[in-house]
Amino acid sequence: MAKKTRRLSEILKDIKSNDIKRRLIAVDELVVKGGKQSEIELIKLISDESWHLREYISKVLGGFGKKMIQKVLDEADQGVWYVRSAACTTLGNIGATECLDPLLTFLEDVNSRVRTAAEEAMISIINKDRVKFVESYLSHKDADFQEFILEKLKKIDTDLYKDILDESS
Repeated sequence: MAKKTRRLSEILKDIKSNDIKRRLIAVDELVVKGGKQSEIELIKLISDESWHLREYISKVLGGFGKKMIQKVLDEADQGVWYVRSAACTTLGNIGATECLDPLLTFLEDVNSRVRTAAEEAMISIINKDRVKFVESYLSHKDADFQEFILEKLKKIDTDLYKDILDESS
């Protein structure tokens, strides 16, 4: 017998539960339910106080791809440090080079955890396809911006920095 899909209002009640397992199941139900309202509710969850839920939702939203970039950034603009950190993690999970420019701004955040999340997300995106990073992203930037990015990368991960220099040679 097929499982009956619950109404959005019922799912949202579980999202507010104190039981983390129940909340995670509710997130999965929102994904299956789909639609604009479900998407809105999922985006809001990167602002949740639960670290476990934010980590889970970052992976879920990452699966939606590039269409989530601006929505995640909009949510981060309104949030405290842990929301900005979750936004960085989400951008890393999206994994597109289009996420790199916003991540560069998070490298200057006042909070060290946000900066660390931005660094980890950038490394993840670059390592996903180093050739694409050089050919589709870096080569389309002006020389000053390339130098800026490479200097940031040098501070974050010197081995990756050296590999990128080799790739671009």
